[in-house]
Amino acid sequence: MRVKILAIVISLLSFTVPLNSAGFGAAGTFEFGREPSGGLTVDFEPDGLPFIFEAEALFCQDGLKSLCGGVEFIAGNINLYKALNFFYCPELGAGYDFEDDKVIISNAIFAGLNGFFLPQTEFFIQAGWRPEILLGRGNVDFRFANFPVRAGLRFWTK
Repeated sequence: MRVKILAIVISLLSFTVPLNSAGFGAAGTFEFGREPSGGLTVDFEPDGLPFIFEAEALFCQDGLKSLCGGVEFIAGNINLYKALNFFYCPELGAGYDFEDDKVIISNAIFAGLNGFFLPQTEFFIQAGWRPEILLGRGNVDFRFANFPVRAGLRFWTK
């Protein structure tokens, strides 16, 4: 059922987003907080829209810790020097924590650096604060000390 919903969402996005140019990226992720963990983030950034759609998998010693999806809104992208930019963006996300058996709802604020140092290849690094609400069976938890850091590459089609 979840796969069908994801396929429908991707199909609708592909018909509504103009793909004259788009960026497809991958990043390593590390979260500092109550339970430090590492993982992988993949993303899609349509050119001309200030949004980045992403999926993130985090791992712990026992295996897969959580799967999350989110949307970042690029609120600002300020040129610092030649190909180097500073950006900041809020993010809304949701997912599932397999370790705690809980649904995750998150809101984050990120700041970082990006730049095109090779043609059609963007490097980025970002860090932020991502508080989370964890919804379990009969209880609600809050995770305020959650600080993700991401670094990766985004390849652009032109």
